Amino acid sequence: MNFDTGSILLIKDYKLPTTIKDKFFIVIGAESNEASLLSMTTTQVYFNTSLLKHGIIQDRNLSIYCFQKDKVIGENGFSFRKNTFVSHYSNIHRFENQKLSTLNVEYMDCLTKNEVLELVYSFYKYKGTKNKHKKLFEKIISDLTKQN
Repeated sequence: MNFDTGSILLIKDYKLPTTIKDKFFIVIGAESNEASLLSMTTTQVYFNTSLLKHGIIQDRNLSIYCFQKDKVIGENGFSFRKNTFVSHYSNIHRFENQKLSTLNVEYMDCLTKNEVLELVYSFYKYKGTKNKHKKLFEKIISDLTKQN
């Protein structure tokens, strides 16, 4: 089960620590045996709502990337029905392809090239991003900017 960088996935019946629910992820790195995914949330994030906009939102020590509801972000017209957020803090999950194949994964769309670049760059420049992840982001940015 291989997905391209920027793939928007819906994992149905995903087991969280306290519940089971459908959860969105975005693929930010794919290797032969594993994928790095960003976990999305529609749960209200605690920030000043006057700051709500598409893209990076910073409020005090909080740094997130916001996908505003109904804004087309996918190559085939995908948009989220609710404001959806990705926290820059500790939000990269690695899944072995074998484990991913056991989950109920639905491919939704792929982010536009510009949206992938904006998202990845926001993680790259976030001060709390670990060096091992910065290398992944550098490679993604390099690969995407080399493409015609």
